[in-house]
Order: sequence, then structure tokens, then C-alpha cells
Amino acid sequence: MNILQRAAIAGLAIASVGGGFAGHAYAAGSTTAEPLFTRYARIYDAPTLSFGAEFFTNKPLEEIGDFDGYTLSLDFAWPINDRSQLRVLLPFYTNGDGQYYGSPDKRGVGLPVDIEGFNGVRDFFSLIYERRFGWLEDKTGGNVAWLIGVGRSMDPLEAKFGSALVDRASHQGYSTDIGLKFDDDVRGGDMTLLGSLLLRSFWTSDDINLSGGGTNFQLLTLSGAVMFNQYGPFTPVLEAVLEADFEDYTAFSLAPEAIYTFGENFDVKLGIPFRLTADGQDYAVDLELTYRFH
Repeated sequence: MNILQRAAIAGLAIASVGGGFAGHAYAAGSTTAEPLFTRYARIYDAPTLSFGAEFFTNKPLEEIGDFDGYTLSLDFAWPINDRSQLRVLLPFYTNGDGQYYGSPDKRGVGLPVDIEGFNGVRDFFSLIYERRFGWLEDKTGGNVAWLIGVGRSMDPLEAKFGSALVDRASHQGYSTDIGLKFDDDVRGGDMTLLGSLLLRSFWTSDDINLSGGGTNFQLLTLSGAVMFNQYGPFTPVLEAVLEADFEDYTAFSLAPEAIYTFGENFDVKLGIPFRLTADGQDYAVDLELTYRFH
């Protein structure tokens, strides 16, 4: 089953789930949806839950090549007040297949393996605190927030040849996050601009280093998005994502997206990020459901 078939099946399942809701997740002070990768700096005005499904091809992994599969995740945000909120990120299942080489240089003939685990690839179970920068907002005229977080790998991704365990990836380790976010409505609200800078550090990780350089490494992610808000419940989005690990890995991707809003509390998002560089996964299909508990 290829990535498009998997995405189609998930889309049907998501549509059936979505039929039971009637709403859309608004950010405080905004009547627009939110992109897949670059989140608002403004604080939500109610608890918000998102379910995400990413179907990817050739996702980089240290000792495994041609890694095709999918990851399912939850993202829950709880506003503490109008200036801060707490987020819980839970990547809870990954499944796919690839070629196991046993070394980062991936030379020789790979062993076909099935990969499965209750975890993400480079996304761990994380707690993240976000707070708006009041004085910086006064200077920029937009919404600005900083964030800090900590994560932990909760379960291994097991690579198996038949029923035999070949290796484990991401079965240990911690991550820390620090970052900045910005957003602003322009052209009278017809467009929204968003930007995000995130530095994620991995500690005592296993087989997930993008450059194959050891268990401790850092990944810098810079993303930006422009949203076109003048089409009623339909919101086109163009997003760009740059990732670099300060060693040999630099990936740049573009992601055209479409968001459709149902009522006031619920929206469905679809994006197709594809790379423009030699590094990075080839492309993906991202689906997300967001529900806001008013």
C-alpha cells in the first residue's frame, strides 16, 4: 500500500469522524484557521485539541533508508490566561517500512524491515509552556511569544525482518525546546503572516541523528506561512519549512495547504510538503483535525 492509498483511507476515516463535530479552532482575536506547522503566537481562548496524521516517503533515519510510513499524533493546548498556555504533544504511533543498513553511510545492500512503535520519529511526548512577549508586541505591532519545553521518548521504533527484531530506533532519549513565534493580520485581515523559530536539542537519543554523528545533537527549524482569509470557510495556505542540524543536514520544503472550517469549532486541514533540497524526506501528505472546546 503506497502513501497515496494510505492517505485516502485516512481521509475517509477522518471525514467520518469529522461528521460528528460542528466547529473550528479559533485563535484568540482571530476568525482564521491555523496552518499545519507554524502555530499562532497569540494565545487560544479555549482548550484546543488537534489530531494529526502524516504520511511520509523517504523520511531520514540514521541506519534505515527508504523509510516510508505514517505517524499519528495529538496536540492539546490549555490556555492558562490571556498571556500564556500549556501544550501537550503526543506522537502515539508510527508504522512503515524501509531498508536496514546498520550504519549511517547506508552502503551495501539493505535488509527490508517493517518499522513500528508507539512513538514519533524525532517528535517525543512533550510538555511546552508558551507566553506572549508584551513589550515586544508593543514594538512590532504583531503577536510575539516565546516557548520552552521538554520531551521524552516513550517507546522504541522496532525494525523487524519478518518476526525477528533487527534494531531499535528512538527507544531512549530526551529533548528540550526553546523558540519564538510571531503572527500578524495584514491587508485588513485578508491575509495572516506567521513565523516560527525552534531549536530542539536531543540528548542520549538512539539512531535518529540526521547526520549520523552520535546520540546528542540539535535541530533548528525555521518556518513561515501566509494565509489567505478572504474565501469564507475555505483558507488556502502556503508554508515553508527550513531544517538544519549544524552539521551536514539542511532541508527546505514548501507546503501548499487547504483548510476548511465547519461552524465555529472544527476544521479539517490538508497539506502536501515537498522538499526542494537533497536533504529531507521526499514529500508527505499531512491531515489534521482541530477542535476547540468552547
